[in-house]
Amino acid sequence: MQDKGEDQNSVEGDVSRYYRDRAAPRAGARGDPRMWAAFGLFFVLAFAFASWLPRLPELKRAFGMSEGDVGFVLLAMPVAQLCVIPLVAFGSVRLRLRTLNLICITWLLVAIALVGLATSSVSLAIVVFLIGAGTGSTGVAINAAGFAAEEAMGRPILSRCHAMYSVGLAAGGLTAGLMAAADVPIIVHLTMTNIVLLAVLLVIVRAVVDTRKPEDDAPKFAWPKGALLIPGLIAMGSLMAEGVSVDWSSIYLSEVINAPTALVGAGVAAFSGAMAVMRFAGDWVSERVPPRLIVGGGAVLSAAGYAITAIAPNAAVAFAGLILVGFGLAPIVPLAFRIAGKLSPNAPGIGVAAVSTLGYAGFLLGPPLVGLVAEASSLRLSLGAVSGMLILVTLISFRLSTKAAN
Repeated sequence: MQDKGEDQNSVEGDVSRYYRDRAAPRAGARGDPRMWAAFGLFFVLAFAFASWLPRLPELKRAFGMSEGDVGFVLLAMPVAQLCVIPLVAFGSVRLRLRTLNLICITWLLVAIALVGLATSSVSLAIVVFLIGAGTGSTGVAINAAGFAAEEAMGRPILSRCHAMYSVGLAAGGLTAGLMAAADVPIIVHLTMTNIVLLAVLLVIVRAVVDTRKPEDDAPKFAWPKGALLIPGLIAMGSLMAEGVSVDWSSIYLSEVINAPTALVGAGVAAFSGAMAVMRFAGDWVSERVPPRLIVGGGAVLSAAGYAITAIAPNAAVAFAGLILVGFGLAPIVPLAFRIAGKLSPNAPGIGVAAVSTLGYAGFLLGPPLVGLVAEASSLRLSLGAVSGMLILVTLISFRLSTKAAN
């Protein structure tokens, strides 16, 4: 009889072959509203999240915060996220995906709009805590929706979902940078942006795959353990590097590179644009390239990108480094979430939430840790440390490759 470990290895090893063995997608799949609804959820989350980050240098100056102060403010996000994500797993098997996504994203949009009402670093930290809760819960909800759409359509789309997240980050970052350059008040900018995003959400949520598989014995909390630990650690390292790029690139370009104000938001755009390009091809790549090469090669490339960014003498070189980071990180996280969904087939939200617990902890813990290191040394050195951390992801990928053999 095949033991549990062999079954588990077979599941991970067959992730890419799984889709090739499914029935061919029906005609018109490219226009399938279920796919575009999943794409839209990722775009809305990313645009909203990126919309306030290029205003962070402005808030830093207004409240007289140091890099360490910014780090402590950003630390409120992972605290909220770690509290919320295990609970969202419970909701993911008891609420319909439409309802879950509507609740989580609406919470996030309202929380981000409150950034414009912050009057001190303390009130900003409270708002950031609310943003962290919204970001963490929404991350689970949209990934569960993306995996459900894959299952319903019988074809891989999760990498392209994450590509739409990158497009949303680029669009949100550029828009926010232009708003800041035009001196549009933060409250006006964020309120109007999120009203539009809420209207978009109400339209697309109706096409979200609305499956639900109630399980009497489904766990109320999701913790990364067992087979889910390896993809969880990979997601953690990759999302930590991604979070640093998103949260710190604006400050780095503004205060270290001395880039013009109009280009401050372009750092997020360059990084996110590179991720989007690579992720649009990610579903094709995942069917043809072993997981070890996807994770290990991507981590090495992004480590090189961070090293270049850390020593960049000007904005052009920094942009080049951020683009390499984006190319390298792009395919890693969708693969980790796909494996998580396959390892929890009866309730994919549980597997996604378990990996998300580590993954989004990395995404939200990375930025404050960079701030603390920068306070003690320099922002350049702290970015260089992220490069070293990505080498660890490469080493972890070898463990994934042994599980994914055959």
